[in-house]
This record gives sequence, C-alpha cells and structure tokens, in this order.
Amino acid sequence: MLNRKACLVFTFGLEKEVPPITAQLTEEGFNVCTASADQEVVEAAQAGSRSVPEAVRSCIENAEICVFLIPNQESVDVINAAGYACSQGNRIIAVVENIHALPQIFDDIAFSVVCIGSPGVADAFKGRKVWETPNGSADGKREIQRIKCQ
Repeated sequence: MLNRKACLVFTFGLEKEVPPITAQLTEEGFNVCTASADQEVVEAAQAGSRSVPEAVRSCIENAEICVFLIPNQESVDVINAAGYACSQGNRIIAVVENIHALPQIFDDIAFSVVCIGSPGVADAFKGRKVWETPNGSADGKREIQRIKCQ
C-alpha cells in the first residue's frame, strides 16, 4: 500500500523524464503527484509574480520528498517552488540536465543532486545523500564555502 507522498516538479522540455522518474518513485513506495511549470506560469513569474501556483503548492504540501527536474535554462517557477518546499521542511532532490546549470538555491537546500538518467537517482530516492559531479560520478564530498576570520 502506498502511503508516502512524493512531489515531482518539472518544467516544459523535460516532460519525457517524468514517466521513468515517477516509476522509480512508485517502486520505492511513494504515491507520486506531479506539477508542471508551464510557459504561462514561467512568464508570469518572470513578469514579477513571486507566488507559487496552487497546483505546485498542493503537490508539495505533505510530501516526504520533492523531486525537481532542473533544465539547462533556469526556471523562475522551479526556483520559487524549491523555496516553498524548503519552507515546508521537505527533503529536496534535484535531478539535473546539466550539473553546471544548477541554480544556487538547490546547492544550498537540496539533500541530493543527481544527473538525469544516473543510477544514483534510485539511491537518492532511498534516502541516501548523493552529490554527483558533471560526469555523473559520485562526488564524495561537497566543498563548503567558509568565511575566514581576519
């Protein structure tokens, strides 16, 4: 019986990645809801609206994990949704098209960052911390920026 909720937020251009990720989450015992950041929502966000659409909010609420499909081009709506998910205390997993295009917010708040199609995606869904390098291999550790005292 599925009783854990997972939210999958994606943007246009990454629709083809939704079915395999949904299947993996379902295999891990999650009831999956999806929310898309369509062109209209993205344009509204770019015009200055900082609100998170109701469909995205309701998907994120009460989810154990939130998976964000991150495109090469930055999506304001996905970034706003990530901030909302963080404020709700969700575990955040970023699944990226290009690790170099990872928005700073995901570097700050994500539990795991993996590349689309990586075998590390399954480990991240199982609750393991996974931080991949641009070639898709495990990073091992993240460098934490520290401020040196003067």
